[in-house]
Amino acid sequence: MKNYIKNLQNTQKGSLLLELLIVISLLAIILSVGASAIFLSMRSNKVSGERDSSSALASEYLEAARSIAEENWQNIYGLTKSTQHYFPTQSAGRWIFTAGSQIISVNNIIYTRYVVINNVSRDNITRNIQSSYLSANNDPSTQKITVTVGWAGANPLVISEYFFRWKNKVCNQTDWSGGVGSGVKNCPDTTYTDISPLGTIDTSIGGQLKLH
Repeated sequence: MKNYIKNLQNTQKGSLLLELLIVISLLAIILSVGASAIFLSMRSNKVSGERDSSSALASEYLEAARSIAEENWQNIYGLTKSTQHYFPTQSAGRWIFTAGSQIISVNNIIYTRYVVINNVSRDNITRNIQSSYLSANNDPSTQKITVTVGWAGANPLVISEYFFRWKNKVCNQTDWSGGVGSGVKNCPDTTYTDISPLGTIDTSIGGQLKLH
């Protein structure tokens, strides 16, 4: 009888120990899952905050580029295309593009941002922007500006926008004796450009323009 009671007590102790081990294992699993969930949540919030900051940084560059284009279209169109990095800076109270990339810290995160400018071509029939640039169909009144914002541990944010020359500058001709000129004109001007093959400028009839 004594041996039976002793064996029963040992069995009960073994069962309690097994139950305790199961409870400890379950707690360890729950704590591990909870810690992973908290880590993922914190990581997600961190990534979301970084993406929001990078989006704001890209929007700043697009707004600056818009100001540059509206002030003088040549400030954009005359720049090196495709490969050169630029970033907008203030000079004498106005925005200009400077060659290079900008490094900026936001909430202790280091971001690198820059702008790349590309020429744009349009289909001769539809006048739609072509996905692949063709120099023969170049549209000098449209430019593609791409902003890239990069930071460590994440894929860079890349945003593109098309800019259009929507206003022109009228330049009066002060003297026709200067002959044929080319390139970008400064107003007023004393040279003209032969606009062949559309026609030629005839200045011999009373100072009036005549297209042939």
